[in-house]
Amino acid sequence: MIKDLLPRQVVCTVKGAKGKPCHGGLKRYHPFATYYNEPDPDLKNKIRNEFGEDPKLILLKCETCKAVYRLPEELRAKFQQSV
Repeated sequence: MIKDLLPRQVVCTVKGAKGKPCHGGLKRYHPFATYYNEPDPDLKNKIRNEFGEDPKLILLKCETCKAVYRLPEELRAKFQQSV
């Protein structure tokens, strides 16, 4: 699942089976970096289809439920990301 990051969002908002938000911390995620191997091939294919296979691609990933978040435009500019 790839979600949009809300303004000032620092924790995951994905709701679990009981309807409660995950509240896991969001960390930088580099899916195509040479040092990182994504264990889920379906997620990697979704990311590749949406963003292309750029080794400098930066996304955010929840530490707890592993949901992936897109960066908003202002953060992409801050990280000098062209995607």
